[in-house]
Amino acid sequence: MNSSQFQLSEAQQAAYNALQEHVEHGSSGTICLVGDFLSGKTVLIQQFLADRYEHPAEHRLNVNLYLLKQLKQEDNLSALALTKAKARLIMQVTLEEAIQRHFAQYDLLVLDAIEIVYPYGLNLISITNKYARDGKVCIICVPENSEKGFVCDFSWGMCDVIRLEEN
Repeated sequence: MNSSQFQLSEAQQAAYNALQEHVEHGSSGTICLVGDFLSGKTVLIQQFLADRYEHPAEHRLNVNLYLLKQLKQEDNLSALALTKAKARLIMQVTLEEAIQRHFAQYDLLVLDAIEIVYPYGLNLISITNKYARDGKVCIICVPENSEKGFVCDFSWGMCDVIRLEEN
């Protein structure tokens, strides 16, 4: 575990400390780390995981890559592109299975790179809260930029929110 793997900015360090406090005080459930694109959410999470685990990659799921890989395995991918509801269902079931599998072994999971779910209206918080309980924590890195119209529509009241504020 390497405490100096990444150099965190002041804003990242403040969010890191808040995240650390949430996890250390035994809270269960979902925590959303919200920040603009390229604000440093992933670097912060990589540092957080490196400080806690010998194998930090086991606790982070790149949702975009994972779901794209799963969707490509569908027999009729071109028809799937035309059927948003079917793609959404496949994404939801695939994520639920991955989260359930992860929490069977570990107590903490980070969902990062989640942009693929935005157009499908997938509410990650309602999905994660089914499994992130009894000491288990799911952290979702949420990119958000209201000026560019990129705002997620999650069940914010069902999670803790930590904002990565730009300096």
